[in-house]
Amino acid sequence: MKLTKQTDYAFRTLLFLAKQPPGQLVNIQHVCDFFDISANHISKVVMRLVRRGDVEAIRGKGGGIRLARLPEEISLLDIVKEFETTLQPINCAEQPCRIIDNCKLKKLLGDAMQAFLLSLAPYSLADVTGDELQITAVAEVLALG
Repeated sequence: MKLTKQTDYAFRTLLFLAKQPPGQLVNIQHVCDFFDISANHISKVVMRLVRRGDVEAIRGKGGGIRLARLPEEISLLDIVKEFETTLQPINCAEQPCRIIDNCKLKKLLGDAMQAFLLSLAPYSLADVTGDELQITAVAEVLALG
């Protein structure tokens, strides 16, 4: 399964914010510059993360974004479910399939998708923000530049 760009950008944004000092506000442009992603894409993702309650956005001079919840409270599964447009691995209705009545592929792929989703269920953002993720130092350099 390949995740959409929206899901990818949501994870990148959350990881970036999780590696900042607690309460630290970050300009959206810093996230864009760090990952070399357009501000338009990141802004749309951030708006959805704000609506979900994962990110807090402060407007105005000195404003920015930061995590609104602890990384332990942000479920990886919930992020995938929020940003993936479809979790159906195959669409038998599009160009109607002539073997749909006897085909076992749809169930097999559906089971595989469920296994993928279940494998994410126990994990939170905190589980993927280990010490090896060196975002803070680079983010500080971006802030100075």
